[in-house]
Amino acid sequence: MKRELNISRLEEILGDIFNDSSDVYILFVDLCGSTAFKQNNIEFVWVQRQLIFLQRVAEFVRKRDGIVVKTIGDELMAIFQASIVPEDILKCAIEIVQYFKDSRLFRGNQKIEAKVSIDFGQTYNGSIVNTLVYDPIGTPVDRCARLNSITKNNEITFSEDFKSTLLTNSSEAQLQEKYGYEIRLEDLKGIQKTTVYCIKIE
Repeated sequence: MKRELNISRLEEILGDIFNDSSDVYILFVDLCGSTAFKQNNIEFVWVQRQLIFLQRVAEFVRKRDGIVVKTIGDELMAIFQASIVPEDILKCAIEIVQYFKDSRLFRGNQKIEAKVSIDFGQTYNGSIVNTLVYDPIGTPVDRCARLNSITKNNEITFSEDFKSTLLTNSSEAQLQEKYGYEIRLEDLKGIQKTTVYCIKIE
């Protein structure tokens, strides 16, 4: 049977979405090289490795008062409220990448490497299921996902909007001295030329 679109219900959902907006920090964390790893290892091995990765990332996020929104395969998406000190979010990202880089749990071809992207801005609650978790949609989310796609192993990238929040408590020179980030101009799919800041964890 063909299902008819309930226009009134759709209008109600859209109204709820636009009335439920918030400025939030977005964090995407991705397990690098997992597709190739799956092809060369038995299911038990790659599933265990992926679950350990997601669990540890979630622990780092919660330690910094972040909220895990969802996992998508080998990727985790989290948000931080606008009241959180932005540098704490950057520190969270650094802790995540550094932890796996230094970890002795997985070595050799089982080595775990992470990459992280961060953004900030106005979002809307796109949750369509009965859940208490704010599931953001909007330009910062799309841009953060695009940032993650160009981020390499053991790197952290963030947008101009996120960097602007960092400047609330520090000068440009102080941030550059502390984190040594590179500045690049990247052509992000669907977003065009964008200034990207990148920290490499050596």
